[in-house]
Amino acid sequence: MRFALKIAAVLVALCAMGAAGWFGFDWYRHRFVRTNADLIQLLPPGDLTTFYVDVAALRQGGLLRLFGGITPASENDYREFIAHTHFDYTRDMDALAGGFDSDQIFFLIRGRFDWDELRRFAVTHGGTCDDDACRAPGTKPNRWINFIRIQPDTVALAIGPSPTAADLMRPPGRRLQDSPPGDPVWVSVSPTLIKDPTSLPGPLRIFALSLQPAASVLLSAGKAEHSNEAFTVQLEAAFPNAPSADTTCKQLQIQTRMLKLELARENRQPSPADLTGLLTAGTFQVGNTHVFGTWPVRKELLKALE
Repeated sequence: MRFALKIAAVLVALCAMGAAGWFGFDWYRHRFVRTNADLIQLLPPGDLTTFYVDVAALRQGGLLRLFGGITPASENDYREFIAHTHFDYTRDMDALAGGFDSDQIFFLIRGRFDWDELRRFAVTHGGTCDDDACRAPGTKPNRWINFIRIQPDTVALAIGPSPTAADLMRPPGRRLQDSPPGDPVWVSVSPTLIKDPTSLPGPLRIFALSLQPAASVLLSAGKAEHSNEAFTVQLEAAFPNAPSADTTCKQLQIQTRMLKLELARENRQPSPADLTGLLTAGTFQVGNTHVFGTWPVRKELLKALE
């Protein structure tokens, strides 16, 4: 009798383990975001400037602290959000993908969330929630903050004129024509922003005008080459043909020299704590139909952004 009970107990345990294993496999199989690259696939199509940050990789590599000076911790909205949801990107976020145009911005955030706290935040700010979706009025007229839960570790957030824009990021998403870049931090600049860079600061606007013939413009963060640098900004721009790439490379080099001459005429030196130090340190080269550029980001510039 005791032997039979032991056999039965073993069988029950094996069945339970099998059921748990199948449940875990089935749950994983039906997850829409399994890798950070899947976040990009869920972004809505359109002429958006898209970006991606592997926050977990920066945290693991000790690089997240370099961005401490540009954290929005001093902003009232951010402090209020933290107070109500206890969400802190330096601790709770693992990856961030997003896209924006002149009217709206989209985020896909992967990390650790307390959904009850997120719902409470929306309701206490005059919003409403339905199942896995919440919306609340923004701080400006005709602006909405709305977010949906994609899965327990992924939230889609949209800010813009529509109270349901986050629904554009519901799975299954779109099929990407090309694989996303493998860099931990990158920005793919939209053709519209390149062709109409009026929203950019003056010095950046000049460089953007030179890149207008490009078919694609990618900016990414690379490793620092010297001890006084935090990291480097790297440019890769693709052009329809080699002569166009060569012309643009020369224009970028000329504009860099002209900026240095303009500062000299004003009896000024490039400052590592502002854009003058960043842009005058740029170097460029051409490779067939591509233009490559590098700008070192000094630690003084990050400090100035605090």
